[in-house]
Amino acid sequence: MQEKGDQPLWSQSADAAVDSDEKESETADQVAPEDIQLASFEDDPEEKEQVDEQPRSFADRLPNLKHYRNRLLIRRLALIIGILMVPLLVVLYFVSPLSRLTEVTVKGNQDVSQEEIIVDSDLTINEDLWPQFLGRNKREAAIEKAIPRIKQATISLVGLNHFEISVQEYEEVALLAQDDTYAAILENGVVLSETSDQPIEGLPILEDFTDETQIKAVLTAYQKLSQELQDGISQIKSTPRESNTELLTLFMNDGNQIIVNISNMASQMQYYPQIASDLKEASIVDMEVGIFTYPISSTKEDDAKTEQSEDADS
Repeated sequence: MQEKGDQPLWSQSADAAVDSDEKESETADQVAPEDIQLASFEDDPEEKEQVDEQPRSFADRLPNLKHYRNRLLIRRLALIIGILMVPLLVVLYFVSPLSRLTEVTVKGNQDVSQEEIIVDSDLTINEDLWPQFLGRNKREAAIEKAIPRIKQATISLVGLNHFEISVQEYEEVALLAQDDTYAAILENGVVLSETSDQPIEGLPILEDFTDETQIKAVLTAYQKLSQELQDGISQIKSTPRESNTELLTLFMNDGNQIIVNISNMASQMQYYPQIASDLKEASIVDMEVGIFTYPISSTKEDDAKTEQSEDADS
C-alpha cells in the first residue's frame, strides 16, 4: 500500500466485472415469464401436459352453458305443453263420436236370438259409452233373469266403442211330458214354458212330475250316472206310494223297467249293467228295498187276472 501511494484499492477490471454482473442480472430480470415457462416445458414435457389440462376460462365455457340452458328450457316447455294437452284430449274425446256406443254383438248363443239378448241388456246405440259400461253388472244380471236359458252373460268392450255380449246357455237335459206335448228341462231344473209336439231325440222324458223341487232332485241324481246309463234311460216316471213319495220307475231302452228311489238312484243304478246281462227276458228290476227281478210278462198276467176278478165281482 505504501508503494501504491494514493491509488485506489479497486481496479478497472474489477469494476468491469461488477458492471457485467449487474447487466446480467438486469437481463435476467427482463426475461418474460412465458420464456421461462417455455424453457421449463422443453426441459420437462410432463409439466407442459399438466398446464394444458388446467380449467379453461369462463369465456371459453360460455357457449356450452348457453346450450345447456336452451335444452333445459325446451324440456320444461315440452312438459308444460304435455300437461295442458291431457285435459284437452279428454274433453275432445267426450265430445267426439268415439265416446258413444256404435255397435253391440252377441257371442255364444245357440237357442236364444241375438236380438232378444240385446233388448234385455238395455244397451242403447249412440248413447254415452262409459255410463253403460260401468253399469254392465246390472245389465248382465238383467239378461240372466229375463232369459232362463242364459247361464251366464258377460259384457266386454271391444275396440274403441263396440260392446260384445258373451253368453253361456244351460243345456237341455230332459223333457217334461205335458198333455201330449214336451217342454224342455234345463240342467238347473227349470222347465221352459215353450213346448213342442215331438220329443227331442236323446233326452229322457219325465212323466207325472208336478213339483219343481222333485224334478231338480231327479236331474241331480240322473247327472251322477255314467254316460252309458244315461243313454240307456228313455223315460223316468214318478210312481209314488203312500209309504214312499220319491219312488221312480225308469223305462230302459232294452225293454227293462227299474223301480228305484230318487235318493238311491245314483248308488244302486251302478249294478244295473251286471243285472241286465243276466236277464233272459224283459223284466222289472225292483231296487226299492234290496234288488230282485221278475219278468214283465208275469206282471201283465197278474194284472189281467185282477181285472177279470174285478169284472166278475161287479
